[in-house]
Amino acid sequence: MAHLKKLLIALCLLASASFAEASGVISEQICFLEEDGRHALIYTTNRSDYPNYNMWFRNREGYQTEDYIKNFLYIYPNEYAWDTISKNGYTILKMPGRNFAGMERVELEAGLHVTEDGVYNFSNYRDKVKTPDGHYGLWNSPDNFEKISYSWVFPANLEPTEYRSNRKGKWVHRHNTITYYGSNVNDLEFEIVYRPSTHETYDALKEKLATETEIEVEQAPTGVKITVAATVLYPSGIAILSDRGKSVLSKVAETLKNRKNVNIIVEGHTDNVAISPKLVSTFATNWELASARSINIVHFLVEKGIEESRFESRSFSFQRPIASNDTVEGKAKNRRIELLIKENGGE
Repeated sequence: MAHLKKLLIALCLLASASFAEASGVISEQICFLEEDGRHALIYTTNRSDYPNYNMWFRNREGYQTEDYIKNFLYIYPNEYAWDTISKNGYTILKMPGRNFAGMERVELEAGLHVTEDGVYNFSNYRDKVKTPDGHYGLWNSPDNFEKISYSWVFPANLEPTEYRSNRKGKWVHRHNTITYYGSNVNDLEFEIVYRPSTHETYDALKEKLATETEIEVEQAPTGVKITVAATVLYPSGIAILSDRGKSVLSKVAETLKNRKNVNIIVEGHTDNVAISPKLVSTFATNWELASARSINIVHFLVEKGIEESRFESRSFSFQRPIASNDTVEGKAKNRRIELLIKENGGE
C-alpha cells in the first residue's frame, strides 16, 4: 500500500482538521446547538478502509499539545502521538484506527454573527482562510467525500430559518433538526441561520412599545427581555403603580395574554441606597421593596387577563446591578423592572 490516498477533514468550527490515509471516506458531523445559541457539542465520525488517521490543529500562541484537545469529551481511538514539525503552522495529532470519532464542545464565535433583533448567522468559512494547499470549509484531500452528512440539532428555544451550502446535495428538515446529505463533494461551505422561537412575540412587543421611552425590548436566545426604568412604573420608594406604568403594562398584557406558549418572569431590582427611615415600617430593606414591585406587576397583569399559572415573581434587591452604583446615572439604571418572556417550561 505504498500509494495510500490521504484524507483531510477540516472541522468547521475550530479550523482543526482530521487527516486519514484513506479513500472512499464516509463522514458525519452533528452539531448539537446549546440554548445560548453560541456554543455547541460537535460529534464527528468518518469511516474508511485504511487504518491511519491524523487530526490537524492550526497553531495557537501559548498552546501546548494537550491544550488542543482539552475541550474534547472523547477521541476514538484513544491512542495517539503528537507531531509539531511536519506541517508549518499546524500541530498534528496522529492516531491509528480504521474509524475515527470525536466529540468536542466549542464556541461558535469565530463563525457567528448575531443581529440586534436576535438573528444568528453561522458560517463555517467566515474567516476565508484556506489551508496551505488551497482547501477550505469542510474538505477532503486529495479526493472528494464519497458521502457526507452535516446536521444541526436545535434546542427547543431556537429554530432554523435558512440553511444552504455551496455544493449540490439534499437538505432534510425534520422537527428541529436540519441535515445536508452530499455525495462526491468537497470544499463545503455551510451557512446556517436561526433565531429564538419567541421571535414573533419579540416583534409584537417591539412594535407595541415602540413609542415608549425608558423601555428596552431585547431578543435573548431563551426569550424576550423587557427592561423598564423603575420611575416609569413607580414613584421613588413606592410600590403602587403609576398611571403611566399601568398604561405600559396594559400594552404588554394585550400582546401576551393570547400567547399561551409563553410564561412571564417579573424581576424587581433596586440601587444600593438604603430604605429611608420613614419607609422602613413598610419596606424593611430593598429586598422587600423590589419584591413588592414585582408582585404588584404580576397582580396587574393577571387582572388584565393573563393566567396566574404563567407567572413567576423574583426579587434581587441591589444584588444584580447593570451599572455602577457610584454615580447618579448608574443608580438610575439599576432601579428597574425586568420582564422575561420565555417558552412554557423554559428557563
